[in-house]
Amino acid sequence: MSSKTIKYRNGQVILKEGEETHEAYIIMTGNVIISNNGVTIASLGENEIFGELSWLQHTPRSATVTAQGDDVSLRVINSEDAERFMKHNPKALIPLLKLVAARLQSTLKKVGYNPINT
Repeated sequence: MSSKTIKYRNGQVILKEGEETHEAYIIMTGNVIISNNGVTIASLGENEIFGELSWLQHTPRSATVTAQGDDVSLRVINSEDAERFMKHNPKALIPLLKLVAARLQSTLKKVGYNPINT
């Protein structure tokens, strides 16, 4: 997989909700804030990944990601690598899918979704 590293400063928007970009990002240094409609969903730090849903499925961004702190360094994983990754490393998808499911569950709790009351 090919990748490059990009640096961001405090407050810079890395991804914007609704964008049609499809890269995934691994945080090398620093922290980022994930938000949706102005509500903070998560704070992520070193060695964590974000943008994985758009990377895997080529869907619009579901959240806005903002750099927190002046030394945010991200490794960018190109969207073209997603298909190759899935084809050649299918077992590596299991931890990624578990991460996606855990984040979805956490987000649903934050927005007050309760499947029992629907």
